[in-house]
Amino acid sequence: MTMMRFVFVLTLVSLIFQNAFAWNDPTEGKPFVPWLWDDQLEPTLVNSADWTGLGIFLSGAAATALAHTQDDKVYQYSLDHEIMSDSAEKFGGFIASGLPGIVLATSQLWWDQPAGLQLGRALLLTSVTHITIAAAVDRTRPAGNRGLSFPSGHTSTAFATATSLAYSYGPWVGVPMYGLATFVGAARISEGVHWLSDVVAGAVIGIYWGRASAVTTKKAQTTMIYPVPIDGGALVNFSMVF
Repeated sequence: MTMMRFVFVLTLVSLIFQNAFAWNDPTEGKPFVPWLWDDQLEPTLVNSADWTGLGIFLSGAAATALAHTQDDKVYQYSLDHEIMSDSAEKFGGFIASGLPGIVLATSQLWWDQPAGLQLGRALLLTSVTHITIAAAVDRTRPAGNRGLSFPSGHTSTAFATATSLAYSYGPWVGVPMYGLATFVGAARISEGVHWLSDVVAGAVIGIYWGRASAVTTKKAQTTMIYPVPIDGGALVNFSMVF
C-alpha cells in the first residue's frame, strides 16, 4: 500500500509540474526532466542542508527518540480510551492521503504558480524520504499485522503541506493548517496504525522539506540574472534582493 501511494503521489506531482506549463511555462524552454532536477529538486536538496535545516533534523531526531520511549504508553492509552470516532479517524486519513495536497498544489498554479511549485516540491521530496525510510526500517505497526510503520506518511504529507502554506501565506493560514496536520497525526495514532514516534518523525520530515522548498522559492524570487545591452555587445547583470 505504501509503494502504491508513493507511485500515486509521484505521478500526480509530476502532473502538477507539467500542468503548470499550460499557464506560464517556468521551464523557459528547458526539457522537463532536466528542469525538474536542475531548477526544482537539486536546489531544494542544497537549501535543506543549511544551519536551520540541520537544527530541524537534530531537534527532530531528539524528539523522535523521546517519543519512542512513550510509544507503548500512548498506544495502550489509545486502546483504553476512544480518542476519536471512526469517522474522525477516516477523515484524518483522507485529508493527508496525498490527493487533497495534489489538488491544492494544482489549484495554486492558477493564481500563485511559485507557491504551487513549492508545494509540489515539498510533497515529492517528502514522499521519497518517507518511502525510503519506511522500506529500510520496515517497522511493525501497533496492531502487528503490517510493516512500513515508521515514519507516518500521512503525517509527513500533512506537515509538508502546512509548512509550505505557512511560508507562502503567513500565520493566518499556517496556524490552522498546522492544527489540521496535528489532527492527522493524532488520528493515525487513534486508529492504531502508527506509533507516537512514527507520527513525530513524519511531522519532522514534512516540516524539513516544506521549509527547504520555501527557501528555494525565496531564492528564485530574489535572484535575477539578465542581459543588459551595451555598445558593442551585452553585459550580464546579476541582482539579488535582500
